[in-house]
Amino acid sequence: MALNWPNRLTVARIIMAPVVMILLQMGGPGARWSAFTVFVIAALTDMVDGYLARKYGWISNLGKFLDPLADKLLVCLAWIGLADLGLMPQWTAYVVVGRELLITGLRSIAAYAGVLILPSGLGKWKSAVQMFTVSFYMLLSVLYLNSVPEVASITGVVSMWIALILTVVSAFHYFWRNRSILQRLGM
Repeated sequence: MALNWPNRLTVARIIMAPVVMILLQMGGPGARWSAFTVFVIAALTDMVDGYLARKYGWISNLGKFLDPLADKLLVCLAWIGLADLGLMPQWTAYVVVGRELLITGLRSIAAYAGVLILPSGLGKWKSAVQMFTVSFYMLLSVLYLNSVPEVASITGVVSMWIALILTVVSAFHYFWRNRSILQRLGM
């Protein structure tokens, strides 16, 4: 099966996700700049693949499944990397990764049963805010190696809390919105 361009960009994003984490773990300003750059490029591919899919009618079931999975992988690995560096609280990674595993598991079970569960608008906002938050923290990590100015720190914390609230609320919304599907699946 040949992949269309949106799906190729999604696969590229899946490949870039572990690269971001590896670069973060390497430490040092150069590796962190590289992690930030790769993350931003990967985040931009999310916008481009969606645009191409809609504009040229290249929407596919594979893309509907892989695109949110690629977003989750990118955000989770970057969030874990930032938490490992002590740039974000460790427990926040558990919240983000736990939610993403739970929703991905649900979507996988539904897909196995022949039901495609699409992301919601709230889930897309959640992803956008998570990507902004990760980008912001990565940028802080390269601009301020030793101490982050208070204004930047406050902005990061506010962004992180908004991302966490959207993470939890969108999970509840996801289950509520798909409750009839869950009942059909015996869950």
